[in-house]
Amino acid sequence: MNKKIISFFAIILVIIAYTNVVSIGASIDELNEQKEQAQNEKDKVTEQKENAQDELEEINSQIAGIQNEIDTLESKLYDLNTSINQKQTEIEEKQKELEHKEDLLKDRMVAMYKNGGTSYLDILLGSSNYIDMFTKYNAVKTIAEKDTELINEVSSQKEVIENEKKSLEDTKKEVENTKKEKDAKSALLNASKVAKQDVVSKLSQEEQKLQKTIDDFEDAITKAQEEIRNSTNNAINNGGGYEGSFKGVLEWPLSYSYNRITSIFGNRTAPTAGASSNHGAIDIGVSYVPVYAPADGKVILASWVSGYGNYIMIDHGNGYYTAFGHLSQYKVSVGSVVKSGQQIAVSGNTGISTGPHLHYEVYIGGRGKSNRVDPLKYTSHPSLIYS
Repeated sequence: MNKKIISFFAIILVIIAYTNVVSIGASIDELNEQKEQAQNEKDKVTEQKENAQDELEEINSQIAGIQNEIDTLESKLYDLNTSINQKQTEIEEKQKELEHKEDLLKDRMVAMYKNGGTSYLDILLGSSNYIDMFTKYNAVKTIAEKDTELINEVSSQKEVIENEKKSLEDTKKEVENTKKEKDAKSALLNASKVAKQDVVSKLSQEEQKLQKTIDDFEDAITKAQEEIRNSTNNAINNGGGYEGSFKGVLEWPLSYSYNRITSIFGNRTAPTAGASSNHGAIDIGVSYVPVYAPADGKVILASWVSGYGNYIMIDHGNGYYTAFGHLSQYKVSVGSVVKSGQQIAVSGNTGISTGPHLHYEVYIGGRGKSNRVDPLKYTSHPSLIYS
């Protein structure tokens, strides 16, 4: 009676263990799906951030270009102001010279007026002879012409300088207007820069949050996988393993028409980032085709395993185990007893993979990595093609 009770409770424990494994397996699938969604969101945010950073660099380049133009305009304005000041000084000097010459002429005319309004007739009548008359006449005429010529020259120079000054002031106004436009554009670009920096900052924060979410999912998946291993071990230790006895050779897990080996057992160059370089399996090049149990046994694992994607492990008894990775669909669940040739899954491209294929493992004497053996030495197979 006691033995029956103990057996009953042992069976209950096994059922609970397998139920937990199935539940955890499902939760891992959900976690991986959510993790993938978070990764996709992060990729989008990263792309948006990179685009915003490119735009920010373009804005910075434009700002630098405009600032160079503004610096050039500032230098030009400085030179123009210097030239205008110089011209103003020259104008003032010419104005003083003109005023001085005008004053001398006025003084000469006043003196002539005070001396009785001396005229050319007075010079003629007051001359002692014709030679004296012509000499005095020419002297007076020459003085008057030189005074007039000097005044006209000073006045002309003053006008030229004033025109040059006006031209410089007109150029200065144009430069000032151009500088105002550049300053306004620079202000707009700086405002755009601040706004774009804010976008980049917010996207970086969002990117970090999403990475934290991904890391949290990774931790949850790792914990769930550990629970699966523990649950499976507990199930096997409590009599949940396959009770049959394996004898003979394992059957090919696919239709014999699928015979292309894309990666052999043993050391290899990793085909993609994250893939193993010490390959403890063979890869068979197939796309989404049925996968069959190579011998009678019991499914002890049917869940997502990091790197392998959707993964199935079968206990065949006598220390023999087979495992299959990168599956697209499960056709059995943990605890299922399977017969040789029964479909257990559909091959696929999940996990770390360069393309659709079947990852096939054989373990002898245990389920650790050190127990993996070359499947081709223990499995009947068709004539193989290596690529």
